[in-house]
Amino acid sequence: MTNSEFQAVVLAAGRGTRLPEVLGDAPKCLLPVGPFPLLWYPLNMLQQHNFSEVIVVVVEQEKLEIQLALENTPLKLKVDYATIPSDSDFGTADSLRYIYDKIKSDFIVVSCDIVSNVSLYPLINKFREHDAALALLLFKSGFESDVVMPGPKTKHKPERDLIGVHSATQRLAFLTAASDCEETLNIQRHLLKNKGQLDVYSRLSDAHIYVLKKWVINYLQRKENISTFKGEFLPHLIKKQHTKRPAKAVQDTTSEVGLVTKLEDSILHYVPHTALDQKITQTSLFNQSLSHVPYHGDIVRCYAVQAPKDAIGVRVNSTLSFLAINRKLASIWNDLCGETHPLIAPGALVKSTQTKEIIAADNAKLSEKTSLNYSVFGPNCVINPKNIVSNSLVLSNAIVEEGCNIDNCIVGHRAHVKSGSVLKNCIIGPNYVVDEDTKSTAMHLSNADQYMEIDIQ
Repeated sequence: MTNSEFQAVVLAAGRGTRLPEVLGDAPKCLLPVGPFPLLWYPLNMLQQHNFSEVIVVVVEQEKLEIQLALENTPLKLKVDYATIPSDSDFGTADSLRYIYDKIKSDFIVVSCDIVSNVSLYPLINKFREHDAALALLLFKSGFESDVVMPGPKTKHKPERDLIGVHSATQRLAFLTAASDCEETLNIQRHLLKNKGQLDVYSRLSDAHIYVLKKWVINYLQRKENISTFKGEFLPHLIKKQHTKRPAKAVQDTTSEVGLVTKLEDSILHYVPHTALDQKITQTSLFNQSLSHVPYHGDIVRCYAVQAPKDAIGVRVNSTLSFLAINRKLASIWNDLCGETHPLIAPGALVKSTQTKEIIAADNAKLSEKTSLNYSVFGPNCVINPKNIVSNSLVLSNAIVEEGCNIDNCIVGHRAHVKSGSVLKNCIIGPNYVVDEDTKSTAMHLSNADQYMEIDIQ
């Protein structure tokens, strides 16, 4: 049972800046992925791992909407909503710092945008086995590589990380964005010394699932200049693995105020290291070390665990990955969620008799006399009669009037497609109104593309 040992935190206050084509004013964590909001998937994953309580960090003004959306899903977790101010510009590290008082034990941090069926136990066991400061999960990247976006043709350049892992021990040596490196990757000598082979990966992605020691958030609390967890704090913590304990005993420094302050700025000030800890470290796991000093004397230790190659794992953090997970969801549903949860939500109203491999969220209204194939219909959307919808996503509260033909499109949150429209390979932006009898192919129709008219009196 992990729930008594670890707390769970899901970060769901992200603004979704990489999903402008579909998001509009809706919270990112409520984007429909099949029959459930995106946030349901990490919560369900934690529930499957015997967590009974979870802290969910949300923006204050979005809390009620998120709460109502989750109440309509099959979750038994007790959710403690930790709200951050609506006008704040918080990064992920800022959010963790903000909920510092709620963290009482070692904890797991999960991003709200992860959709996965991976077992977390190998990750947790690696963390326990080595008394690690951090253990993170890596997925094989490329889930969306075979999916083509509708709209005007654009080249999608996936963001990649360069990840260095010592193959013998799974110690994490470095993690950096590939875009931050020039043509040459310089690896510092100390990363290779005594630690065996270093594998560098460019086609693995950080799952944004982290197991962390309680003392790590104590340390983060003091680092107020660090705003993001992945971009700033994670590389910082990984580098701190090479910090060694000073030869002098701690009490020798207490007589001088300056030295005490310097010690408190050091990460080692936060790492519990009792005499018992030292004995346990010295008497265990010599086979994990290539020298006679366990872990080469490293007090701070970070590890990376690769998910099995057949595990499903995708971060829904771009419009392309959002499209890809919805397109592929029907084919992977049983592997992802089992047969317990239907693809047609119990609250969906499906009157159409001509459907093939559709997914419908709560309160979606799909009328009779419609042909609906290989498509996903978000919560509260309305498809009126005499429509054909194929290979498309129709998001929450969108309306499609009669006599439309929609093929390979994304119809955004609260968009309105008026009667007689024929749309192929199009993205209809949030809140956009498509005029009657519109004929469009490979277009991005968005309110952002229109000029605002201002009358000067």
